[in-house]
Amino acid sequence: MAEAEKVEKKTPKINVRFIFSLCSDIEAMRHFYSDLLGMQEQAFFNEEQFGYLSYPCEGVHLMFFYSGQEAPVFKDWAWQPGYDGGSLHVTSWAIQIPEENFAETVKRLKEAGVKAFSEYPQWRQSSYWGFSVMDPQGNTIEVYTSPKEKPESTEWPGK
Repeated sequence: MAEAEKVEKKTPKINVRFIFSLCSDIEAMRHFYSDLLGMQEQAFFNEEQFGYLSYPCEGVHLMFFYSGQEAPVFKDWAWQPGYDGGSLHVTSWAIQIPEENFAETVKRLKEAGVKAFSEYPQWRQSSYWGFSVMDPQGNTIEVYTSPKEKPESTEWPGK
């Protein structure tokens, strides 16, 4: 096609604004995401037959819904590109923690007995500390931080 014949296709600006996830226990999800991870809660509503929980995440909202019915709880780890593990092919996500808060967040998760893929954070892909955990619904969550400088040792200092 000649240059003059090329027509620039104009597409509308499309954005993902909400990611919805079902859960069986909205209070347990609130404790995990608000108290243990320290995410800023935007909205919370809980009644016997319906509840929701929302977290703003730089333009996207992560929302959990309870509809009075049990939602499936995953028992196995989801496959994610950052670590050597996980075989379930289901949706999972990564949550970035500021470097200065990462060690304390890991400590809270461990003290709360949250199921973790490894005992300590792992140095992953030669660029970040990752600590994979399961939320109360069994979703695989990679909690991670990208340090300003590569550490001298890739063994977690809290061992």
